[in-house]
Amino acid sequence: MLFDLHTHSKYSIDALSKPETMINICKKKGIGISITDHNNMDVYFKGKVKQIAKEKKVFLIPGEEIKVLANQPVNKKKSSVKNSKDILSNAKNSLVSDKCVGEVIAYFLNKEIKPNTFENILDEIKQQGALLSCPHPFDWPRKNFKEFSNEWRKFDSMEVYNARAYYSGLNKKSQKFHDVIFKEKRISALGVSDAHTPEEIGNGLTEINAVNEEEFRKAIKKGQTKIIKNNKAGFSQHLQTQFARKNIISER
Repeated sequence: MLFDLHTHSKYSIDALSKPETMINICKKKGIGISITDHNNMDVYFKGKVKQIAKEKKVFLIPGEEIKVLANQPVNKKKSSVKNSKDILSNAKNSLVSDKCVGEVIAYFLNKEIKPNTFENILDEIKQQGALLSCPHPFDWPRKNFKEFSNEWRKFDSMEVYNARAYYSGLNKKSQKFHDVIFKEKRISALGVSDAHTPEEIGNGLTEINAVNEEEFRKAIKKGQTKIIKNNKAGFSQHLQTQFARKNIISER
């Protein structure tokens, strides 16, 4: 089965697609989908996309694209922590800065994960039994996760083809990196559209021999995927992203 595992709905600040539109497109194309909005899962809880997908019999994987924040050492002079209990309860938050150092994607989430340090996000993902993926790992014009080259062993998959990559060389670098690390750990290679408009859905796909969640998980864990490169996002799609941010173009 074919899947588009990185897409955005109108619940992302820079996207235009209505949930029902996305599911209808997937139904027509015969593909599964994960809607991975930026730092929220409103499409699943407000957009009722699970119900729509169930009615249309479209394979839907709950996901989210999460901003990774930098670690920040505690300033001991300004710290107001008075005892060990306070230290334990506030330690994680005290180490979080506002600086973004990239993004990661999680699949099969039950609840959304807020922007946080990579370590804290990883803890949340493990607690929810979710899968961890790295979007556009070397796409420096966007929010690529800067530490992926060091932390890749903690991931289940990585994008090798992202249809929204500004330069083809960025995807080629991802492919080369995957070819090297795959010899040590069978991290699944993904092809994705990173669609922010309806027309982009399916531009990049991943072929996985799975018709249910259990089979999907097993295939990802074993690195049994095949990427499908269809089309690249054009100038118009990138421009619409900027229009969406300014609310000067209608969702559809």
